Amino acid sequence: MQAALVAARQGRKSLYVDTEGSFRPERLESMAAARGWDPHDLLGRVVYSRTDSLSEQLEMVRRMAVRPATSSCTLVIVDTLTRNFSVELSGKSNLSARQGALNVYLSEMARDAFLYGRAYMLTNRVTFGTLHDVGIGGKTVEQLVHASLRLDRIGTSVRATLVPEGENSTVVMGPAGLD
Repeated sequence: MQAALVAARQGRKSLYVDTEGSFRPERLESMAAARGWDPHDLLGRVVYSRTDSLSEQLEMVRRMAVRPATSSCTLVIVDTLTRNFSVELSGKSNLSARQGALNVYLSEMARDAFLYGRAYMLTNRVTFGTLHDVGIGGKTVEQLVHASLRLDRIGTSVRATLVPEGENSTVVMGPAGLD
């Protein structure tokens, strides 16, 4: 949500694709107001789309360039990338189909980003394993994602770490208001 606000503040239009049902315009308003920004001016630059299925999620990317409301968006935020994939193609028996569908979706986003100069910001789920944490989508996501950040809330601050971790890759931001 902060990325959408910052883009709007810079005069850019963004598309917020919500697969979780967690988007709240009043939250954007309160975040903007807390920074002394005019929320009404900024909210007009954030286009919201709720997608409840794989087909809706894929169609949103495929038709973005021809839809008047989304054709001028320069930032696309997908919250959460793999939710619909995990729901519709759950279990180990669907692993191949799930990874294949995810690959098609990521390829469509990469194509759109290249053709129309859009930036994509994806949030994703993580499974906490015994040896290490694993991002849902595994190697399929890793192959087409340019950079990954892990965000951890620490008291009133948020720590952002580049994944894989490297030297000087951790930044601590505060106060914690990151959504």
